[in-house]
Amino acid sequence: MDKTQRGRLAEEYFMQGYCCAQSVAMAFTDLTSLSLEQMKRVSHAFGGGFGRTRGMCGALAACGIILGLVQNESGDIQKDKTELYEKVQQISALFEEKFGSVSCKKLLEGVEDAGEGGAPGERDAHYYASRPCARYVRETAELLAEYLQNQHYFS
Repeated sequence: MDKTQRGRLAEEYFMQGYCCAQSVAMAFTDLTSLSLEQMKRVSHAFGGGFGRTRGMCGALAACGIILGLVQNESGDIQKDKTELYEKVQQISALFEEKFGSVSCKKLLEGVEDAGEGGAPGERDAHYYASRPCARYVRETAELLAEYLQNQHYFS
Protein backbone atom coordinates (compact mmCIF):
# COMPACT_ATOMS: atom_id res chain seq x y z
CA MET A 1 0.00 0.00 0.00
CA ASP A 2 1.51 3.35 -0.97
CA LYS A 3 1.39 6.54 1.08
CA THR A 4 -1.62 7.93 -0.80
CA GLN A 5 -3.59 4.74 -0.17
CA ARG A 6 -2.69 4.79 3.53
CA GLY A 7 -3.73 8.43 3.74
CA ARG A 8 -7.05 7.73 2.07
CA LEU A 9 -7.68 4.72 4.32
CA ALA A 10 -6.97 6.79 7.45
CA GLU A 11 -9.30 9.54 6.22
CA GLU A 12 -12.02 6.97 5.48
CA TYR A 13 -11.78 5.64 9.03
CA PHE A 14 -12.05 9.19 10.36
CA MET A 15 -15.11 9.90 8.24
CA GLN A 16 -16.69 6.72 9.63
CA GLY A 17 -16.46 8.25 13.11
CA TYR A 18 -13.19 6.92 14.50
CA CYS A 19 -11.01 9.42 16.34
CA CYS A 20 -7.87 10.86 14.76
CA ALA A 21 -5.51 8.49 16.56
CA GLN A 22 -7.55 5.41 15.72
CA SER A 23 -7.83 6.45 12.09
CA VAL A 24 -4.09 6.79 11.56
CA ALA A 25 -3.15 3.74 13.63
CA MET A 26 -5.76 1.52 11.96
CA ALA A 27 -4.37 2.42 8.52
CA PHE A 28 -1.11 0.70 9.53
CA THR A 29 -2.54 -2.36 11.28
CA ASP A 30 -1.23 -4.63 8.52
CA LEU A 31 2.36 -3.80 9.53
CA THR A 32 1.81 -4.97 13.10
CA SER A 33 0.87 -8.14 14.94
CA LEU A 34 -2.37 -6.56 16.21
CA SER A 35 -5.84 -7.18 14.85
CA LEU A 36 -7.89 -4.22 13.65
CA GLU A 37 -10.05 -4.52 16.78
CA GLN A 38 -6.97 -4.45 19.03
CA MET A 39 -5.57 -1.43 17.18
CA LYS A 40 -8.89 0.41 17.64
CA ARG A 41 -8.73 -0.20 21.37
CA VAL A 42 -5.03 0.58 21.82
CA SER A 43 -5.31 3.95 20.06
CA HIS A 44 -8.77 5.08 21.18
CA ALA A 45 -7.78 7.17 24.23
CA PHE A 46 -5.33 9.27 22.20
CA GLY A 47 -8.05 11.06 20.21
CA GLY A 48 -8.76 14.74 20.75
CA GLY A 49 -5.24 15.41 21.93
CA PHE A 50 -5.25 12.55 24.47
CA GLY A 51 -8.76 12.01 25.71
CA ARG A 52 -9.94 15.38 24.42
CA THR A 53 -7.53 17.30 26.68
CA ARG A 54 -6.22 18.98 23.51
CA GLY A 55 -2.62 17.96 24.19
CA MET A 56 -0.54 16.31 21.47
CA CYS A 57 -2.51 15.72 18.26
CA GLY A 58 -3.90 12.19 18.27
CA ALA A 59 -2.84 11.63 14.66
CA LEU A 60 0.76 12.24 15.73
CA ALA A 61 0.35 10.08 18.84
CA ALA A 62 -0.71 7.25 16.52
CA CYS A 63 2.63 7.58 14.75
CA GLY A 64 4.33 6.82 18.06
CA ILE A 65 2.11 3.79 18.55
CA ILE A 66 2.98 2.44 15.10
CA LEU A 67 6.70 3.18 15.44
CA GLY A 68 6.74 1.28 18.72
CA LEU A 69 4.93 -1.68 17.22
CA VAL A 70 7.13 -2.01 14.13
CA GLN A 71 10.48 -1.46 15.85
CA ASN A 72 12.75 -4.49 16.07
CA GLU A 73 13.75 -5.12 19.66
CA SER A 74 17.41 -5.94 20.33
CA GLY A 75 16.97 -7.01 23.94
CA ASP A 76 18.92 -3.97 25.14
CA ILE A 77 16.21 -1.87 26.79
CA GLN A 78 18.22 1.36 26.84
CA LYS A 79 19.31 1.02 23.21
CA ASP A 80 15.78 0.17 22.03
CA LYS A 81 14.30 3.08 23.97
CA THR A 82 16.88 5.50 22.58
CA GLU A 83 16.26 4.35 18.99
CA LEU A 84 12.49 4.61 19.35
CA TYR A 85 12.63 8.04 20.98
CA GLU A 86 14.86 9.30 18.16
CA LYS A 87 12.33 8.09 15.59
CA VAL A 88 9.43 9.65 17.50
CA GLN A 89 11.34 12.93 17.69
CA GLN A 90 12.01 12.80 13.95
CA ILE A 91 8.37 12.17 13.01
CA SER A 92 7.27 14.85 15.50
CA ALA A 93 9.61 17.37 13.88
CA LEU A 94 8.28 16.49 10.42
CA PHE A 95 4.70 16.85 11.68
CA GLU A 96 5.41 20.22 13.31
CA GLU A 97 7.18 21.46 10.19
CA LYS A 98 4.19 20.47 8.06
CA PHE A 99 1.36 21.69 10.32
CA GLY A 100 2.98 24.35 12.51
CA SER A 101 2.37 22.65 15.86
CA VAL A 102 2.02 19.24 17.51
CA SER A 103 -0.69 20.56 19.84
CA CYS A 104 -4.31 19.65 19.12
CA LYS A 105 -5.34 22.90 20.82
CA LYS A 106 -3.18 25.03 18.53
CA LEU A 107 -4.12 23.04 15.42
CA LEU A 108 -7.80 23.67 16.20
CA GLU A 109 -7.48 27.37 17.10
CA GLY A 110 -10.52 29.21 15.81
CA VAL A 111 -12.63 26.08 15.45
CA GLU A 112 -16.01 26.44 17.10
CA ASP A 113 -16.71 23.92 19.88
CA ALA A 114 -13.15 22.57 19.90
CA GLY A 115 -12.86 22.88 23.66
CA GLU A 116 -11.82 20.33 26.22
CA GLY A 117 -14.02 17.95 28.12
CA GLY A 118 -15.17 14.37 27.98
CA ALA A 119 -17.88 14.56 25.34
CA PRO A 120 -16.60 14.49 21.76
CA GLY A 121 -18.31 16.63 19.16
CA GLU A 122 -21.30 15.28 17.28
CA ARG A 123 -20.06 13.79 14.00
CA ASP A 124 -22.25 15.52 11.45
CA ALA A 125 -21.73 17.55 8.28
CA HIS A 126 -20.97 20.70 10.31
CA TYR A 127 -18.33 18.88 12.37
CA TYR A 128 -16.46 17.64 9.30
CA ALA A 129 -16.79 20.95 7.42
CA SER A 130 -15.57 23.09 10.32
CA ARG A 131 -12.44 21.12 11.26
CA PRO A 132 -9.16 20.42 9.52
CA CYS A 133 -8.88 17.03 11.27
CA ALA A 134 -9.67 14.84 8.25
CA ARG A 135 -6.84 16.52 6.34
CA TYR A 136 -4.46 16.16 9.32
CA VAL A 137 -5.35 12.47 9.57
CA ARG A 138 -4.81 11.85 5.85
CA GLU A 139 -1.59 13.83 5.61
CA THR A 140 -0.19 12.37 8.84
CA ALA A 141 -0.77 8.84 7.55
CA GLU A 142 1.00 9.83 4.32
CA LEU A 143 3.85 11.36 6.33
CA LEU A 144 4.24 8.22 8.44
CA ALA A 145 4.09 5.94 5.38
CA GLU A 146 6.84 7.95 3.70
CA TYR A 147 8.91 7.96 6.90
CA LEU A 148 8.57 4.19 7.32
CA GLN A 149 9.50 3.64 3.69
CA ASN A 150 12.58 5.86 4.05
CA GLN A 151 13.52 3.88 7.18
CA HIS A 152 13.13 0.66 5.13
CA TYR A 153 10.24 -0.79 7.13
CA PHE A 154 8.64 -1.71 3.81
CA SER A 155 9.24 -1.07 0.12
